[in-house]
Amino acid sequence: MRLLSLLFLLLSFYSLGEQLKLDGFATVGLVVTDSDTAGIRQHISQPHATYKSELGLTNSSIGGQIEWQANSATQLVGQVLLKDNEEQNIDNIVQMAFLRHSFNANWQVRVGRTGLDLFMMTEHRDIGYTYTYDHPPTEFYAIVPHQNLDGIDIKYTHPLPHGLFSSKFFAGKSTAPIVSDDSFFWDVELKSLYGLVLEWQSYDWTLRANYTATQSGNENEQQKQLQSALALVPDAVWPQKASLLDSLNIIGKRFNYSAIGARYDDSHWFWQSEISYIDSNSQVLKALTAGYISAGFYMDNHTFMATFAQAKSNNRTPQRPLISTPELDLLYNTLIRHTNFYLVDQNTFSLTMRSELSHSLALKVQLEHTAVDSLPSAFYLHRNLTSGDIDNSFNTLGISLNWVF
Repeated sequence: MRLLSLLFLLLSFYSLGEQLKLDGFATVGLVVTDSDTAGIRQHISQPHATYKSELGLTNSSIGGQIEWQANSATQLVGQVLLKDNEEQNIDNIVQMAFLRHSFNANWQVRVGRTGLDLFMMTEHRDIGYTYTYDHPPTEFYAIVPHQNLDGIDIKYTHPLPHGLFSSKFFAGKSTAPIVSDDSFFWDVELKSLYGLVLEWQSYDWTLRANYTATQSGNENEQQKQLQSALALVPDAVWPQKASLLDSLNIIGKRFNYSAIGARYDDSHWFWQSEISYIDSNSQVLKALTAGYISAGFYMDNHTFMATFAQAKSNNRTPQRPLISTPELDLLYNTLIRHTNFYLVDQNTFSLTMRSELSHSLALKVQLEHTAVDSLPSAFYLHRNLTSGDIDNSFNTLGISLNWVF
């Protein structure tokens, strides 16, 4: 990965100007909310969130992309992004770094770091100017922290009488951080990762289906400490001990991701929807369903859109030990922070307005109302949860300027 990054840096000095293409993109995002307990953020890798009476700018970002045309069939592509991360290192900053080769009009291969193709907006989710949303729907796009794949993908494209069909197979590995309350940080490794994407496009329509399978490749230090502490508790005191120990043993656990998506756009009005289902043999995330539907219309240089998004898991809070001591209570509270991380049940309704200020600058305003049946939630950071006055319903306003240059 670092060698590829160095290669792109050298190419920027060595290549001929007409062979080299440089582009930039940036977002300045402002967030306000009336929630005092659920800190608003766009994805579960963000270490900072916005609460009531605060002005949040952590959704702002800036990035750039370089493309070098080595010959008529081969390209080198790199993309870097600076955004709100716990650690600003080259592995987090480099979003893409791959070699793309087209064997003919039908077959294409990419090797290196590419976008992990789970979503309709995989390739451009960090380039805010390219879509109507102030930010992609949280309930759908914030579940999986992994955005890129270190490996290979092979794409086959075939024209049909009424559209263009493509299939893509990808394989490799991926690493991404999860950040949660009380300074919890886990650089989650996915190994043996492979998937298949089928897509059909016509003038007005896009239809796609995805299946991805992977295994967890590592665990964090807190899990090891919890395993050691839980192993000392007698089975008679905590009957659920065996299943809790299993939930902490994450290495090698299987995770499957399936999704379908559709978009219709006739240049007057449009709708877009995606639905996903995640299942695994891990107690942490047994099954989670998520989806959204958006509909809108164009009016001169403005776009108006409404969106409904929902996410729900079947996770259950484990029972307490049969006796209560300060030590057991502390262990239990720490354990449920782990087992309940993906205990989500919420929906959001939003209204969005996008205005084209120029051919390269857009202003977006998005108002959201969220109803949450379970806090804490993986989507947010939290405070004041023990006060008893938990915000299970709150509103968020997002305003952003989006450039491409």
